[in-house]
Amino acid sequence: LDTGIDPGAIGLGSLPDHKGRKLVHVSDCTGSGDVDMSTESEAVYVQGKGWVIEKGGLFGREIVLNPALRLNPFPTAQTSKDSVGDDLVIVQDAQTRSEDENDRGNNFFEDDLTTSSPPMSTNDLTESSLPGGAPAYNVPGTKMPVRLGYKRAYELFPKKLADRVRSHHKTQFEDSQHQHAVTVRSQLSAWELKVSSSKSKKPTQEELREKEDLQARLDILEGMKFPEGDVLMEDPGPLYQLISFYDGAEYRVIVDTEGKGDLRNVPLDMALTDYYKEGKYGMFSSVDMCNYAVNLYDGGKVVSIVVDSSPHGSHVGGIAAAFFPPKEGEENEDDEGDAHGVAPGAKLVSLKIGDSRLGSMETGSALSRALIEAVKHKCDVINLSFGEGCVLPNRGRFIQLAEELVTKYGIVFVSSAGNNGPCLSTVGAPGGTSEALISVSAFVSQAMAQAMYSVRTKDSKTGEDLTAVGGSTYAWSSVGPTADGSVGVDLTAPGGAITCVPNWLLQKNQLMNGTSMSSPNVAGCIALLLSAAKAEGIKVTPARLKRAIMNSAKVMDGLSCLQQGSGMIQVAKAWEYLKNSKDDTCEDITYKVNIIDSPGQPRGVYLRQPEDVSVKQTFTVNVQALFASEDTVDIETQRKRVEFEMKFALQSTVSWVQAPDYLMLMNNGRSFKITIDPTKLDAGVHTAKILAYDSNAPESGPRFFVPITILKPLAENPSLALGKLEFAPSETKRYFLTVPKGASWMDVTIKDCRETKMDKDLSTRQLVVHTVQMLPHMAYRDAEAKRRMNLSPSQETVMSIPVHPGVTAELALARDWSAVGSPSIKVSVDFRGITVTPSTLTMLSGGGGARAQLSSNMRDEFILPSAKLTTWKTPISPVSEGLISPCDERDVLITGNKQIYQLVLTYEFEQKTSGNITPRAPALQGYLYESGFESQMMLVFDEDKRYLGAADSWPTEVNVAKGKACIRLQIRHDDVTKLEKLKDLSIWIERKLSKDIALSAYPTHNSMVASGPAFKRRSLRKGGSTTVFLKEPASSDLPTGCKCGDVLSGSTTFVDGGRNLAGLGKEPGGGFPVKFVVGNYLQKKDEKDTAAKTAELPDERSATVKMEEAIRSLKVGELNSLLEKSGDEAEAFEEVYKMFLTEYPNHIPLLMAGLKYYDHKDRREKSLSEVVDAADTVIDLVNEGDLAMHFGTSHDKEDPESCKEQKDMEEKKVFLIEALARKARAVGDISPEENGAFENALKHLSKWDTVDASNKKLAALVLQKFGKAQRLGSQLKLLNELLKNNGNDTKGGICPLTKIDLLEKRTEVLKNLNYSHLVDRNEKWKAISSPKDYAPF
Repeated sequence: LDTGIDPGAIGLGSLPDHKGRKLVHVSDCTGSGDVDMSTESEAVYVQGKGWVIEKGGLFGREIVLNPALRLNPFPTAQTSKDSVGDDLVIVQDAQTRSEDENDRGNNFFEDDLTTSSPPMSTNDLTESSLPGGAPAYNVPGTKMPVRLGYKRAYELFPKKLADRVRSHHKTQFEDSQHQHAVTVRSQLSAWELKVSSSKSKKPTQEELREKEDLQARLDILEGMKFPEGDVLMEDPGPLYQLISFYDGAEYRVIVDTEGKGDLRNVPLDMALTDYYKEGKYGMFSSVDMCNYAVNLYDGGKVVSIVVDSSPHGSHVGGIAAAFFPPKEGEENEDDEGDAHGVAPGAKLVSLKIGDSRLGSMETGSALSRALIEAVKHKCDVINLSFGEGCVLPNRGRFIQLAEELVTKYGIVFVSSAGNNGPCLSTVGAPGGTSEALISVSAFVSQAMAQAMYSVRTKDSKTGEDLTAVGGSTYAWSSVGPTADGSVGVDLTAPGGAITCVPNWLLQKNQLMNGTSMSSPNVAGCIALLLSAAKAEGIKVTPARLKRAIMNSAKVMDGLSCLQQGSGMIQVAKAWEYLKNSKDDTCEDITYKVNIIDSPGQPRGVYLRQPEDVSVKQTFTVNVQALFASEDTVDIETQRKRVEFEMKFALQSTVSWVQAPDYLMLMNNGRSFKITIDPTKLDAGVHTAKILAYDSNAPESGPRFFVPITILKPLAENPSLALGKLEFAPSETKRYFLTVPKGASWMDVTIKDCRETKMDKDLSTRQLVVHTVQMLPHMAYRDAEAKRRMNLSPSQETVMSIPVHPGVTAELALARDWSAVGSPSIKVSVDFRGITVTPSTLTMLSGGGGARAQLSSNMRDEFILPSAKLTTWKTPISPVSEGLISPCDERDVLITGNKQIYQLVLTYEFEQKTSGNITPRAPALQGYLYESGFESQMMLVFDEDKRYLGAADSWPTEVNVAKGKACIRLQIRHDDVTKLEKLKDLSIWIERKLSKDIALSAYPTHNSMVASGPAFKRRSLRKGGSTTVFLKEPASSDLPTGCKCGDVLSGSTTFVDGGRNLAGLGKEPGGGFPVKFVVGNYLQKKDEKDTAAKTAELPDERSATVKMEEAIRSLKVGELNSLLEKSGDEAEAFEEVYKMFLTEYPNHIPLLMAGLKYYDHKDRREKSLSEVVDAADTVIDLVNEGDLAMHFGTSHDKEDPESCKEQKDMEEKKVFLIEALARKARAVGDISPEENGAFENALKHLSKWDTVDASNKKLAALVLQKFGKAQRLGSQLKLLNELLKNNGNDTKGGICPLTKIDLLEKRTEVLKNLNYSHLVDRNEKWKAISSPKDYAPF
């Protein structure tokens, strides 16, 4: 389970001795490569050409397929997929959040420990491969169904690859821009020469328009003057057309990587099917060098394009099982032996869990799908090098599924411990927190330092060792125990390697390090053990194997068990253990250990607080023997449970822990008491175990153990001097600090002890400073601080770190493994801060502000509040109750064959200005492995359904353009009742304020309400207290669009240390949170609302006339409502219109309805003459002379009759302008250029309205005008202006233009200009911007 393996990566292609392909299967479990193929079309066989799909391409082009392809009708009923072979046994996995840039995920790799290849269907698509009864081929006119879809490359490519391709495209684009700009500049020079050589030396109006047009072209080519956010400013990247079909045996897909549609020469074997069936893959282009494979689901309606989301997956797979065939001229395969993976004969199954939409972050749905696939493909070993800090260890839905995988299906599950050291309790989930998995830390030896990192290990002059002689774990390698006292780390293994990476990196191998690298090392070792066991006929369960490798591991000197677990894995000794214990059935038992009289029944004893380690305590340990999974009730397992009885000898590893000597254990478990006396321990970390040996076979090692960790803190002191510290290679010094009550931060002062003048060595000294506090229901990351320092001689630095009072804080100081030269430093800790009540300040709209009570228990402090609001959150509810539906075939749990369901909720909001938003779902986010739900995923779209971005457990910003937008939230679980409860779930839209809102602080409530004197800097004595009042922001300071119920949040600091305060100069971490809940505000009246009322004449019409005119208005209104209808209702318009016309032949509003009907975009092409006739009728009914005379004078605003006349004339003018404009458009489409009819129509219209780019309501006509005059630059300029608001400025005009209309028109103009590079961009963005449906989850 990882970021995916490149199927073409060197070293991952084949097995030794030519026994078949190494990479058995690749699958994108994230859904990020899914393509909706629900668009159906038809391919027609054309003699001498091939299979032709008319106008099926992305840009309306025809698609032509290889004539040798055998297309068949799609099956009427979907049949089940072929079962996979029994020898698919290798899985790959990954670890994110790594310390090193190269370590961004951990891959799964599983070893297929058999030598035969899985059965594969042939890729011969000729007639001989077809089943009986197949239709005839190569008959002209034969029609066969196909499905179409497309995928944007930048949605598939890893960021690093996308950036490289963008850079390549940018160079090409700029070259094209420059070449065209040279041409335009030449034309401008010619224009200048023509004007200067004329008699008048002055340009005519037509010549000025010519220059203006050339300048508009130049602005596009040199100034890139496109609207902000215009798609032409951005490289859309390659766009891939997909065509899927059924060949009579398999669903297949062809990927048109060039987008040209001519696929006649695409080889038959590039009609790809599920990768595991044939092992075929393709490459997009030589520019990207990116390989891809495919899988098809739901009867070919969904195609998954599998592309790795980072190099991490291939690298992890290489560590586990790479095999490099001998190069040409080499005699045997051992010539590349040093480069091979740990188990070069193992096969790999690559299950991609790193979502490309999230920068290779794993998701819950991907993890679940990966486990399903691992069972389906009969994997033996899983490697997972992904992980996150978790709130609750050994809890959550994924943990349950992983435990089932191990106990029920016998798959060994290995995972990375994490890259978050050196502090204790930094192991990540799931590897470091679940006992079903084998957790691995990262080790580096001197040999690795020399060979891989080119690091000096010894000073050649002094002989001093510069790295740890026996090796060490990396400083960033996570350390146990878990929050509930379990070990956290089971084993350690080499945490760095130079091995395979994807071809798109343009290199064969790469150095990466992390626990992501140590975990596959162990997985490869386990593959060797399982391979040997299979060869010898020894049955090995995950429980037996884990005990074998832990009891045979080598304890590495200088490392605690919290860093290395049981030690370095030893394959030979583990194999001996397995052979010696092969007949001991009790080796297959797993033992569950819990401290049952402690809250939460933790898996070990873990004491950190002063009150816990200052007394002697007794704990009750409960031990359960587990036989396979709990729901396994076959007769053999049940008899084992009944007959189980085992005698254990218990042994404590230290004198301060006492335990009984023996334990008789039966099924259903037993408990015993232990006593822990930490009172005489020194300050520091202390570990112990109670080991349980089989009384009859103690030599085999412990069967289970009870882990115990004691952290003895230093005595409470507001100021601590830790003294002068020297560090051996790789040494970590740990101090456990008792944080005094009233402290809110600590200043850690570090001074380099070398004297600048005396010391000739001026090189820096590397030091890692890390602090962690363990807080209930919070991950370690929520209360940690870390910094890497490079200290110069005599340098002094202060690190200000937020702390929680009363909670023990670990301060870890580490010399990194590769640091040359020992740091010599002095360290002191000073606790600072004030107590603020309440700790979170909330202001409700209404002027009440927020009151904060401050007290200082540590020392005298200066108080000067500084508060600001920085973010804006808006709650939104679903547009309708969410829909629950079953997910697809990938989402059926193996256990119980349970279907996973999805709840999809849709939210809509309006973005007032372009900018970034962060979608927040407080009920679901912040949890992953420990989450009670399988997953949640948010996809963000614009109003045209264009995909904008994604958000998951830890959402990041998504850029949203001005306008309407949509968020779709998917929540998954196999229990529908759980989803039902979330069908009306609200979420929040979070935005950063464009400008922080400063809040004023006052000393009293009265001064706050009356805007009296503000709070001034004052001294707060130790033991004293004071009060601060924060005033809510003025309504004028609130962001545009802010409404009642929105929340503005920020922070406030209170301490002002001035120049005397070390560190940041104020409280770290932003201070204390402050919130403002927005209320209702009185809306300012518009100027129109306050204007004087227009004088009106009394309505003297008779009741009969009023009714007749009301009926006429109703008829015209209903008729207008039919204008946008289609089908029978549209056809009814003309009939009804003609009927009404006999009643009201001179009623202009009715005539305008008819004009609009004939001029509608769906009908005007066939009705141009009707448009002209209808427009002329309206024009004839308007007396233009009277109209001109009226508007030539001003009317009396106080005379009712004059006001009525003004209103009537304005209405007639509007009708006249629209009729003239619609007529001009129609005439322009009908008449030849030379008869001047179009020009005359424009001149007529120009008497009443401007016909230029400033009049957006006539934009369609202006574009037509520019086009006929060949003013293509002006056309392009106007189109760009209209695209600023997506065509909304044309609404209410003669021809409203949508964003898609404008893009289509721009393509036409760019083609006329021969700007092919811009045409390519525009066409691609048009396709991307107008999908038929939302992108799949």
